[in-house]
Amino acid sequence: MELADAQREVETISRVYARLHGIERTDDWAVLKLGEEVGELTRAYLAATGRSRHQGEPAELADALRDEVADVLGMLMIVAHRLGVDLDEAVEHKWLRWRHLVEEQDLEPQP
Repeated sequence: MELADAQREVETISRVYARLHGIERTDDWAVLKLGEEVGELTRAYLAATGRSRHQGEPAELADALRDEVADVLGMLMIVAHRLGVDLDEAVEHKWLRWRHLVEEQDLEPQP
C-alpha cells in the first residue's frame, strides 16, 4: 500500500469517528492532536524502556508503544491531508533523494 492509499483510508476513518463523537476536525485540531499523540508516544516509550513510573507487563508495554506509533503516523497522515501535502512526493523529495548514498553494508538491519 502506498502512503497515499493509507492516508485516504485513515482520513475517512477519522472523519467517521469525529462524526460519531462530535469532534470538530479543524486544521488546528489536527496539528494539536498530532502533538498530543507524540507526547503519548514519548510516555509509552519511557514506560517500555523502564524510565517511567508507569509499570506493566513487557508485552502490554510493547503493545502500547506500537499503538502510539500508529496514532502518531495516523495523525500525521491527517495533518498532511488537511494541508494538501502529498506524502509520497514529500518523502521522495525529503528522504529518498538520498538513496544514492546507501551502501550495501547499510542495508543490514540495525538494532
